[in-house]
Amino acid sequence: MSAHKCRQFPALCNPDARKTRQLQEAQSLLQISSMRTKPIAAAVTLILCFNVIAFSQSLPMPGWTPPASRTGTSPFAPKPLPIHNIFKGDADRWLAEAIEKLEGQIADPLRDKLIEDYVSMVGENVAKYSVAPTKKYQFIVTYDPTADAMTPGGGRIYISLGMLELIENEDELAGILAHEIGHDAFHHVARTVTRQMFWLTGTKTIRSAQDAEDALAKLNEKITFRVGLGERLLGFARFDELEADRAAFYNVYKAGYNPHALATSLKRLQRQKDQSDEDEKKLKLFLLLFGSHPPTGQRTSALAWESNFVKMLAENSFHVSAAFEAMKQRVKEITKED
Repeated sequence: MSAHKCRQFPALCNPDARKTRQLQEAQSLLQISSMRTKPIAAAVTLILCFNVIAFSQSLPMPGWTPPASRTGTSPFAPKPLPIHNIFKGDADRWLAEAIEKLEGQIADPLRDKLIEDYVSMVGENVAKYSVAPTKKYQFIVTYDPTADAMTPGGGRIYISLGMLELIENEDELAGILAHEIGHDAFHHVARTVTRQMFWLTGTKTIRSAQDAEDALAKLNEKITFRVGLGERLLGFARFDELEADRAAFYNVYKAGYNPHALATSLKRLQRQKDQSDEDEKKLKLFLLLFGSHPPTGQRTSALAWESNFVKMLAENSFHVSAAFEAMKQRVKEITKED
């Protein structure tokens, strides 16, 4: 902008001058309102003043820069297969919405802009290097204190406050998000529901959001313990977890993170579960035979095998991020408040 224009409109050239001028104007309005007895005018000026002050006191998140991406990958990286799935296109979103509606609410979302913005930035960057780079993803942080992450499909990724408290660096966050992106990109939920609807209710097509909602409610009435046990015996759920792990491994590698971080976070999560759940220790054989997730040792060994096909970083090497530290500090503040 020219010097003449800057003299005419200094606030346009200097954002700080604009804020100062707004504050001065608000203060002047307050002085005027104090001399008058009109309550509506006074209320309006108080709102104006509050908005200006709140804006000037907002604390932005430290600048975030993603790690340098990598172009090399492996021919062994998994790719989605054309397995039967009736929830394609818009139906993928219809199913996710139906699942969320059926469950009432998956979890209470955490309303914290700093944390939400940071997790979304990391997640969106990781998704660009996934097997579905053009898909639009939504990353939702929940208030759940349990370390958890999940996806109902439809590009919706949930991660809990407890998980953000558990992880120790941005590479681990990227690995957790990439695992859920893998589930979504490979349509694991949609394929499971497609399979169960065919077996239990005979549903073969979905034409609308209402169709998805009605078909899921019908399926929910038919599901029994035996059905869940059959899925586990056939190994579908475990295969999906291992496939999502492998997808996450190559996803974070291409995004510039350390794939070791995914195994590290899995081990830490398992230690936390071991410390908090004595009953689970007594049921190790049952979980080994019938659990929906493979044993952590099997998952980390599978990830270690994949490391033979790419040039790996040292295990303790990870992306240093001031934005990650700011997020962790905010999580600490929130958990202290509770």
